[in-house]
Amino acid sequence: MHELLIYTDIGESFWGDSVSAQSVKAQLDDMGSGDLNVRINSPGGSVFDGVAIYNLLNQREGKTTVYIDGLAASAASVVAMAGDDIIMADNALMMIHDPWTMSLGSAEEMRATADLLDKIKTSIVSTYESNTNLDSETISEMMEAETWFNADEAVDHGFATSTVEGGQNVSNIAKPWIQNGPKPEQLAQDMKTQTAWRLARNKITMLKN
Repeated sequence: MHELLIYTDIGESFWGDSVSAQSVKAQLDDMGSGDLNVRINSPGGSVFDGVAIYNLLNQREGKTTVYIDGLAASAASVVAMAGDDIIMADNALMMIHDPWTMSLGSAEEMRATADLLDKIKTSIVSTYESNTNLDSETISEMMEAETWFNADEAVDHGFATSTVEGGQNVSNIAKPWIQNGPKPEQLAQDMKTQTAWRLARNKITMLKN
């Protein structure tokens, strides 16, 4: 049984402490075919790397089982959709939101950036829609609101297939592309009694998802 860990930011990093599509491709090439466990505890990062990793996992031979051990936020939630089974720890969280970026330039350049963000969102919505029991309009509204799911809610909406008893707290939520994450005191509570701090509007834009 092969195993792939996504326990940090997604995308290239100057400090070498992230998981890029290139590094995942190299690992998968070394592994070859066969069943694969992907373990996720990540706040997300680059939307393009996230989509590329999703496609790499989705196209390989063998069963892919995704375990969400702590957090699958933003681009990491896209990666999670590649699982034939998506198993979420009962104290873990998942978050989906609109893609965003920081942009400099003229009014025309800003409008072009907004159009690009819309196209990226359409791609992400399509990925979620193919894996959940939700329609595109509902998913789009959830992304716009920056929606957080606990394990039971993720299963109910089709973002996960089952839950498992966990013993690890959610981490890595202090990122600029996460606007409305749970506070530390909330994380200390029983996740199964929470409704997941959702429907808080995200108004910032960056090419991170």
